[in-house]
Parts: sequence; C-alpha cells; structure tokens
Amino acid sequence: MGDTLIAPVLKNAPYWTNQGKPCNIFSEPAHSGTPLESDPLSVVVAYFAARDAFDYERARTFLADEGFAFESPIMRFNSADDFIQHLSLASGIVQSVENRKVFVDGADVCHFQTYRVQISEKFSIAVAHWARVRDGRIVRIEAVFDASAYRELFPGKV
Repeated sequence: MGDTLIAPVLKNAPYWTNQGKPCNIFSEPAHSGTPLESDPLSVVVAYFAARDAFDYERARTFLADEGFAFESPIMRFNSADDFIQHLSLASGIVQSVENRKVFVDGADVCHFQTYRVQISEKFSIAVAHWARVRDGRIVRIEAVFDASAYRELFPGKV
C-alpha cells in the first residue's frame, strides 16, 4: 500500500496520513469552540469529518473567526460564517468524497480528492483542496477543480 493508500471519507471511518499513521478525530467539541489540537493535518481532517457528517456547527469551529478566506473556481468567501452557510446549502449534491493523497508541508495541508456528485446526473470530479492552518484553525482554503459543470449553477459568483 504505502504511497498508494486510498482512504474513503465516510462518517466514523478511520483517517490516515500518507505514511499509514492514524490521525486524531475529535468526538467532542472544545469548550470555547476552538479545536483541541493545533496539528494542521488533524485540524483539516477533523474539519472534513464534521463537514462530511453534515455537522456544520462543528465544522465551523475549525475555521478562523478572523482572516478566513475560501477560494474556488466558482466561489470566494472572506467570512467563515458565510462559507459555512453556503456549504450547508450546496453540499446536498455531494454523494461521497474519497481522499486519494494527502501532503503536509508545515501549516499547509493538501488533499487530492474525488467528489462524487449529482446535479442532474451523477459524475465524479477531481479536486485539489489546499488548507492553511494557523493557531489550530483553518485560515485559508483553496479548492482547485474543473468547474465547467458548476458554472451554470452559480452564475456570476466569480
């Protein structure tokens, strides 16, 4: 397995780094809404776990209150609250997400993923998801993918 490890993102499924070592997934939110760990990989994986479980309140705890930015070919947000609100409305088309590869470089965590979505018909789309973590919270997310299938759904956003 080694470098070719593929781990699907499923609720309650184990999460693994590229080296096959398990990452911490938090089952209880922190008292102040701040994640318990500051390890960038653990923060991003816990964010994905909350997002994929449709627990948007929990997912929000992993995003910075100030200075947050999200950018993709179809959307841009400078507010974590606005981003989570959009995410809660738009995630209904996502059928599943598969992690294909994870790279960590200091505060930067990059996931290569395959999203299986259904708009009018089902299809798969490859996504590179780059997150930057500072002080235990995600301050920046950039998602890179072929947005041609989405442009009609979100006209004029970018």
